[in-house]
Amino acid sequence: MAAVTTAVGRPRRTRRGVFGIMFAPVTLLIVLFLAPMLIMVQMSIVKYPPDVASGYTLEHYQTVLTDPINLRIAWTTLFIGTTSMILMLAIALPLGYYMVFRAGKWELFILLSLVLADELAPVVKIYAWQSILGREGIFNWFIPGPPVSWLLFSRFAVVVTLAATYITYTTIPIYAAMKAIDPSMFEAAIDLGAGWWTQARKILIPLAAPGIFIAMILVYIPMLTDFVTADIVGGTGSYMMGQRVRDLILSGGDWGSGAALNFVMLVVSIVMSVIAYWLARLNRIER
Repeated sequence: MAAVTTAVGRPRRTRRGVFGIMFAPVTLLIVLFLAPMLIMVQMSIVKYPPDVASGYTLEHYQTVLTDPINLRIAWTTLFIGTTSMILMLAIALPLGYYMVFRAGKWELFILLSLVLADELAPVVKIYAWQSILGREGIFNWFIPGPPVSWLLFSRFAVVVTLAATYITYTTIPIYAAMKAIDPSMFEAAIDLGAGWWTQARKILIPLAAPGIFIAMILVYIPMLTDFVTADIVGGTGSYMMGQRVRDLILSGGDWGSGAALNFVMLVVSIVMSVIAYWLARLNRIER
């Protein structure tokens, strides 16, 4: 009977234990994420000035979705984010391949170097790139003639700085995906006469696709909302959506439009994440 009592009672203690473990993170999630999100949604639909009789409207969403300034800034942000993502993938794919299949004893050293490079404060790294790309920076040391001024305070500077800032978050998921690839597959491809491009196109990239999609979720979406990088190294032609939201709220005092634009960007981010997850899952199913 004691054994039955123990067997019956054990699930109850387990359920209480799970509830106790999950209570703190769920509470923090509600307080720090869900509650501010609900406030943002409310601010995006309340009429201004907000008071007890102001009522609600969708005018803020109509304004941010039809404003030609927002559309132009969105295209600029999309161009900068996409160019930075392509640059990072161009670096992360061969780097991940080298770490997994060629680095040997240097694999762990390179991995730790990437992690340690990311430990530096983001703002410090951005200011470092401001010095590197400046008229007296390292880049201009290797360029003959007078100093080149377009390296800094331009879209080029924002793209390079974003790529350098997020390269760790792009490389590590791709590296992890490549670790699961059997090296004998490349040996078999070589025996069948496949060149390096065929190996990359038929074996490496398809099998590393889940890591690529994860990297895009981790990197592409935060880049679209970044405003610090464009503030420090960008110019008038690199004004991004993160800056637009900040300026609408803090400079213009337009909380309604700022909250609406922020929520639109959140929805776009969710859609992109779902698409990336679906593509990664589709790749696993096809294999």
